[in-house]
Amino acid sequence: MKQKQQYYKKRKRFLGVLMIVLALIIMQLPVTEADAAYSTDFKMNGSTLVKYRGPDKNVTIPDSVEVIGRGAFEDNTNIELVVIPNSVKRIDPYAFWGCDNLDTVVLGNGLTEVGDYAFTGCKGLEQMTIPSNVKSIGIKAFADCINMTDISIPPETVTIHETAFDNCNRLTIQGEEHSAAAEYAEAFQKRQEERAEMEDLLGGHTPSEPDTPTATPVPTAPPPVVDSLLGSTHVVGNRAVFLINGQTLPVYDGLPEPETPPLADMMGSGKIPKYTVVDGEAVADHAYYSSVGLGSLMLPDGIREIGQFSFARSSLAAVLLPEGVECIDYGAFYHCDSLESVTIPDTVMCVEPNAFAHTPWVDNFLAGRTEEGDFLIEGGVLIAYRGNFQNVEIPEGVRVIAAEVFQKHTEIKSISFPDSLRVIGEGAFEGCSQLRQIQFGQGVEEIKDRAFYGISTLLTNITLPGTVKKLGLQAFGNVLLVYEGEEPEHTYEVSASRLSNQAYRIYGNNGVQSAGITVMGPDGASASMENVDRAYTLTIETLPESDEMEKAFNRSFQNAVPVNRMIYRMSLTDESQIPLTKLGAQTMTVYLPVPDALSGQRLRLLVLDRNGQVEDVPLERVSADGRQMFQFQMNYVSQFVLYGTGDIGSEMPVEVMDVTINSLSAAPGAVPSVQIQEGDDIIPLWRRLEFWVGGALLLTGVILLTAGYKNRR
Repeated sequence: MKQKQQYYKKRKRFLGVLMIVLALIIMQLPVTEADAAYSTDFKMNGSTLVKYRGPDKNVTIPDSVEVIGRGAFEDNTNIELVVIPNSVKRIDPYAFWGCDNLDTVVLGNGLTEVGDYAFTGCKGLEQMTIPSNVKSIGIKAFADCINMTDISIPPETVTIHETAFDNCNRLTIQGEEHSAAAEYAEAFQKRQEERAEMEDLLGGHTPSEPDTPTATPVPTAPPPVVDSLLGSTHVVGNRAVFLINGQTLPVYDGLPEPETPPLADMMGSGKIPKYTVVDGEAVADHAYYSSVGLGSLMLPDGIREIGQFSFARSSLAAVLLPEGVECIDYGAFYHCDSLESVTIPDTVMCVEPNAFAHTPWVDNFLAGRTEEGDFLIEGGVLIAYRGNFQNVEIPEGVRVIAAEVFQKHTEIKSISFPDSLRVIGEGAFEGCSQLRQIQFGQGVEEIKDRAFYGISTLLTNITLPGTVKKLGLQAFGNVLLVYEGEEPEHTYEVSASRLSNQAYRIYGNNGVQSAGITVMGPDGASASMENVDRAYTLTIETLPESDEMEKAFNRSFQNAVPVNRMIYRMSLTDESQIPLTKLGAQTMTVYLPVPDALSGQRLRLLVLDRNGQVEDVPLERVSADGRQMFQFQMNYVSQFVLYGTGDIGSEMPVEVMDVTINSLSAAPGAVPSVQIQEGDDIIPLWRRLEFWVGGALLLTGVILLTAGYKNRR
């Protein structure tokens, strides 16, 4: 019996030692290079890279990674280069969101999907090649990559979300003919052309009901009686705008039945009417946008300007512009799908981009379905060109070349202008990369923005005749100019004042400036805007009087600007120093202190639009550190007037914590990415099992070894 007990004790000691040895072997298995990365720079969950927190600018992702997880590199402004191995099959949403300095990404051939917002806001990216295994590119995957100029997408990529390249305004998409990428590229180009329209429609102030006054309203005169009122309400973006015809328009082929406009007064009862024809001189922007009641139209005498998108997408079939019209603004007749006849007077000196784009009048000509020659000319204005000659001679009698007529006609090598020519329009020969000889006539007076931008690099210098009095931004790109006479006045077009058209402006070489908005104005004033990528200056002045505001109030209210008011003039600039007026789809939030004279008053804020008409701007009274402020959002920078409409009573302002933010940046609708606290190492499951098994064996071995030596004699 004693021998048997000793046998069992020896067996327990042997098994205990064996288990301890096995435990030590398992727990001391060598850690691979990838495993070492798991516990340092690369935080892993299985084969998913959850977060990168290393210091390197150039990052090579380990071969063991199969998925780059949601927000793995989000807002990492340090990295500049990322190499993604063939093992990676998927890039999840927000993976590289906001990596501002990331300029090079090498995608592995194993990649099959680029997730939503994956590279959004990567401003350093300029070029990209998508591997052939990628089947889909998600929502806004490369949106706001504002410096991206070229991307190549293979035919195997069959799903590209419409928003994948939003705000990539300089981008050219390369794809094989008849592939999904090629179809997307064509649609993308069309959307780029329509960008100004969409910015105008999505932007604008969204009116809210003004405060109900508690004091007795100031008596106002009724609005003027106007004949031939037009279709009272047009929906412009998210705004319902009441439009009144400020002149009787002799019209045939039927207009909508007239309706009486609402009564408006300065105290806020009723909405503010807006005139389709302003002061008998200008057809207002968007005045007849999408109107279905128009057929043939003859505008009255006295009109000088046809506003931006004023008749766009309407049912207009024919239009006669009267003598005296000087400018046809951007997109004025854009996509008038029934417009086949246009009469232009010889007073017109300006036809802006897309003024007649996508109309049968132009499309039929370009398609060769009309009998004209190679030039579509009306009223001395060259509207379109359908030739393909290397040497082009503009016919005598042409006074104005409309915007973008010869744009990207890369076959043109020489151009000759007649003595009758006065104005060369915006972007008229932009992208004519083979153009190397220009013969000016003796009458050219104005050359607008980017007229010859991107012409042949063989043309190193140009001599401008002394007749040229005005010269637009980047009119000849980097070509050296020699002036026969005095240096022309340097001008810029309205398109350069759009926030989104950064490439249209000229910037200095002052180095990198911190992004944000600097406010020059009343003490305590501040402003913020989403996705700020450069330095802006918002200047806010207070004006004792304003003729423009007085004129607008007399037009809309038949009354003067209230006495208890404050008039502000705002201007926004970047390094180019060009005043930026249209922010498009962007909005700027502005905080201003409530003037002492308006303390305790209900407040109303009105802005002057581009046509000098007033619009309501919603505002909110807030309190910051005990100081009374008001905040509002704007996307058109202009003059504003703030005035009181009655006692505020016991209503308390909203308390805000901070109104000094210079810029905001957040993923719209983003689900927060996985947050990992410092020191929380995520260890792969197999490594966890390794420690668990080893620990169990070690504990069992110790127990057996102890039992083997227990009561040993």
